[in-house]
Amino acid sequence: MNKMIYITAGEESGDLLGSEVIKYLRTSMPDIVIKGIGGKMMTGAGLVPVFRTEQLGFMGFFELIKHSFVIKKAFKTVLVNIMRDRPSVVLMVDFSEFHIKLAKKIKKVLPETKIIKYVSPQIWASRKSRINDIVKYYDCLCCILPFEPEMYRNELIDCRYVGHPLMDKYKIALDPEEFCGKFGLSEEKTLISVFPGSREQEVKTHLPVLKDYFRKVSKREDIQIAVCRSGNIKEDTFNDADLPPNIKIIPSEYQWDIMENSSIVLCKSGTSTLQTAITKTPSIVFYKVNPLSFWIAKKIVKTRFISLPNIIAGKQINPELIQSEFTTEALLRETDKLLNNEDIYLMRKNELGLVRDTLGQSGAGNKVAQAVIDYI
Repeated sequence: MNKMIYITAGEESGDLLGSEVIKYLRTSMPDIVIKGIGGKMMTGAGLVPVFRTEQLGFMGFFELIKHSFVIKKAFKTVLVNIMRDRPSVVLMVDFSEFHIKLAKKIKKVLPETKIIKYVSPQIWASRKSRINDIVKYYDCLCCILPFEPEMYRNELIDCRYVGHPLMDKYKIALDPEEFCGKFGLSEEKTLISVFPGSREQEVKTHLPVLKDYFRKVSKREDIQIAVCRSGNIKEDTFNDADLPPNIKIIPSEYQWDIMENSSIVLCKSGTSTLQTAITKTPSIVFYKVNPLSFWIAKKIVKTRFISLPNIIAGKQINPELIQSEFTTEALLRETDKLLNNEDIYLMRKNELGLVRDTLGQSGAGNKVAQAVIDYI
């Protein structure tokens, strides 16, 4: 039995997912050799890296073009190593465009090597025809969204729903009294929290509207506002923004506590929208990019909604304020709707609870690791 495998991840989020798989594999098969592309988390869990994920963490179309040399170098390096080592299994984590090209090359030279993909490409959002290559070049697909396996029901591929890895991260560090005491909040006031984004540029894009909203809402005696600051955002970004003095800035290490203690969450479209479903906190989703990027996205993406709770539910639970709809007036209107209509508020909490129920239990990484063991 060949107990050497490869795991490849192309960005920080993939490094985290891959590390959870490695931990389970090392416990179940202590003598397994794991090589591949990873960062500090995968390496810390036991990966022998042939290329580092940190060099591949690019976002956006133009950045990918700019850094194409590094991507090509990573591709060639890992392919040469795989051809030499002939692993029994290659687990590819997210990073879909890179990995489908790699899978094609591997299958051409090493048809007996089994290839497992963790996180299905978002064919439900764009380019559904990619399903043909997915079925042809992957032996097993580990899906994290509940509606994805149905898309592969009639295809010849081992498709497994492993649940969403966010369920493993859901952890409350402080009880309500400790949370409020630590950050100078009142247990008696309504907390509205804001998750403006995890990248400097998107935070700066969203801040002008949010600042005006803060200025108007913070005058109310019964409301308090907290902003979650991602570790990627410099403290000066908010310090220099001239926010009202009563706005609390809380680091993202307490993101679950912030959501759990909030009555309403205002959040940029992204992972945080699904976190609000896990905590069952009604939210208002917003997103704004430059007009050209938005125009390109509209041509490519074919979903009715952009936030995952709405996509999973197949209907609008949380309002989405995109581009020109993202205004102070719209935020105030949607906030008032939630604060002044208990029936609407409770209905949204219940609907988010139904979304949460579809996300599975914790242990997604363990289930992916078991798929690897099955194919070894």
